Amino acid sequence: MKFSSRWMLKGLLPLLLCSVAIGEETVVEFQGTGNRTTAEFVAKGPWILDWRINSDYNKMLSFDLDLIDGATGILIGNIKSAKSLGNGVSLFKTGGKYRFRINGSFIRWHLKVKELTQEEAELYTPRTPR
Repeated sequence: MKFSSRWMLKGLLPLLLCSVAIGEETVVEFQGTGNRTTAEFVAKGPWILDWRINSDYNKMLSFDLDLIDGATGILIGNIKSAKSLGNGVSLFKTGGKYRFRINGSFIRWHLKVKELTQEEAELYTPRTPR
C-alpha cells in the first residue's frame, strides 16, 4: 500500500495502522434509497452491521431493516424499525449467508458489514435505550 507524504504529515498514518491492527474487516457495503433486498453475502461470526439513515425530510420517513437467510429467503428477524434519522451498530455472533431487506420511505440508507475477532466481540457493549 502506498501512502502520500500529505497523509503522513497530517499524522494519519499511525491512525490507519492502528485500525488495520484491530482486525476489523469490511465484508460488504450496501447503500441506496427506498425498498430493496440486497445481494447475498457471507459473514463469519462474530460480525457487526453498521447502519445509517439520512433524509432531506424530518417527517413522514420510515425505515425497516430485516435480516433474511441468504439460502432460503426466510426472515430471521427485524434488526431496526425507525421513524426518524439515525445510525447504530448491531452485533451478530453467528455467521452464515444472509441478505438484508430494506423498506424505506423518503430516506437514504447505508449498511456496512464488518467481521470482528472474538476479542473485539467480547468488548462490544450495546447501548441501552433511554
